[in-house]
Amino acid sequence: MAGDLFDHMIGLVITGIIAVSAVIVIPNLSYVNLLYVDQQQLRNIALDTLKTMLLDPGYPSNWGLTYNFDPDQVERFGLALAESSSFYVLDPDKVQRLVIGNPAGFIEYEDIHTELRLQGYAFNFQIIPPFKVIVNDEDFDGESNSITLDDLIEGVEVLVTYNAGSPIPKALVEAKLLCVTKKEEFYTLSASNSTDALGKCTMKPDIGDPDDIIDFIMVFKVTVAGVTTITSSYAKGFENQHIMNASIIGENITIAIPEGPGWEKGSAGTRWVENVLAVCEDGIYNIYNGSKSDEDKITWGGDNWGWTRLFSGLSQMNPLFLIFNLSVPNPRRLVLFLGPDPNWSGSRVAAYGDPTGAGASSAVKVQRDVIISGMTYIAELTLWKESP
Repeated sequence: MAGDLFDHMIGLVITGIIAVSAVIVIPNLSYVNLLYVDQQQLRNIALDTLKTMLLDPGYPSNWGLTYNFDPDQVERFGLALAESSSFYVLDPDKVQRLVIGNPAGFIEYEDIHTELRLQGYAFNFQIIPPFKVIVNDEDFDGESNSITLDDLIEGVEVLVTYNAGSPIPKALVEAKLLCVTKKEEFYTLSASNSTDALGKCTMKPDIGDPDDIIDFIMVFKVTVAGVTTITSSYAKGFENQHIMNASIIGENITIAIPEGPGWEKGSAGTRWVENVLAVCEDGIYNIYNGSKSDEDKITWGGDNWGWTRLFSGLSQMNPLFLIFNLSVPNPRRLVLFLGPDPNWSGSRVAAYGDPTGAGASSAVKVQRDVIISGMTYIAELTLWKESP
């Protein structure tokens, strides 16, 4: 009898423990499952959105090439190159329209957000190189785009890493140094090296007398297992002189001083286009020699707000970015300007949309390799639910 009672009490205790555990555990399991389902749904929407952006040419199919660009005329958004028979080949003209401030015209985030029917969601989109090339960053803990004359003398340090941060050894680094001198001469030098086990190497071109150099740009071509990325750095101290914007749309090149608050300061005086060089995967080519005529004149405001030219055959060269040799005032001298932005830094779209996802409780990131002008990039979409 006592044994039966004891067994009954034990059964009651076990049943109680199970009941209490169920009250605590089952809601937690349900919450975890709900989070998983929500995250998976968000990922599916992100994947579908990225595929639409990368596989659909949009309508009209050449909307990125239209003259006097009007984003309202883009009836369906997509970045694919219409004439390509391969998947994930993007149209460079459409990609260029995602660069805010493009002097040839660009499409706003809200327009694409509406075209993609993403009500209730927000996104950030970027097109970045397949690996990082960090130039002359003292501690290699960030990305630097400027170098000094002393760096050229002592050697410019280069770090090559995967985008996740791990170093890449045995990467081939080829550099072209473009200089202008006090005598308004323009010349180029070359150097090459391979990265060590830590992904580092030093580039030291023979610059001769450094006192003759007044401005310079260094272009880096880095090849890893047959995949190439190209980036560049400019002379530190000339950042404030580069108050310009540039674009390549089809075979038209445009460079302009953008209007707006703050741009007036430092923009006074006439700029002259002396030379234009196209940076391509296989080299750097001089495509234009200017003259000090009204055709090559740029001033802030008025009829000479910008400079634009049609270059027949330019699209066949697949230019990645341009180097402009400009004569600038205050004091009058030659400077080298890189454009379009951000092409010259290796990326094609730095950040389109909300780059932070501030306020998002959860976000997903999806990526896909793409081809633009024959080179490999990574298209990355981050998507999250908008806060109510």
